[in-house]
Amino acid sequence: MKTNFIAILILLLTLSNCTNSQTPSEVNIPSKDSILKLEMNLSAFGVEADDFPSIAVFIDFTKDSSFCTSSYYNPSYKGKEYNLSKEEIKRIADLLNKTDLAKLKTKYTCNKSDQPSSTTIIYTSNHKYIIEDYGLLAEKPFQEIYKVVYKY
Repeated sequence: MKTNFIAILILLLTLSNCTNSQTPSEVNIPSKDSILKLEMNLSAFGVEADDFPSIAVFIDFTKDSSFCTSSYYNPSYKGKEYNLSKEEIKRIADLLNKTDLAKLKTKYTCNKSDQPSSTTIIYTSNHKYIIEDYGLLAEKPFQEIYKVVYKY
């Protein structure tokens, strides 16, 4: 009997020292899916116009930073590196935030040949969206985003 009493006493003391490590404000509540980064590869390969560049875009919305490079299939045209302005980064973020990313198609295409194409990857806090666009005819917000990043 004395042994059972000691075992129960030890158990109660052990349990009484346990606390919930999360305060009410620290409880994990699902938050809005935040857009973190954007990568775009806008390819002009196959387009008959030599003066049309391919562009690689990387935007880190968490750091308000971007890096873009343009290059040409024809080596006589010189590519360039550039950054988007804070306003342009904000514009793209606003366009993406107003879009229901989960409802976007993952593939857009057209029936014409030799069209530019794009692969866009949107990284959010909970998902990774990959959108392929042959012909650069994707729905909103991509038409506006293309206009912002094409600087040649």
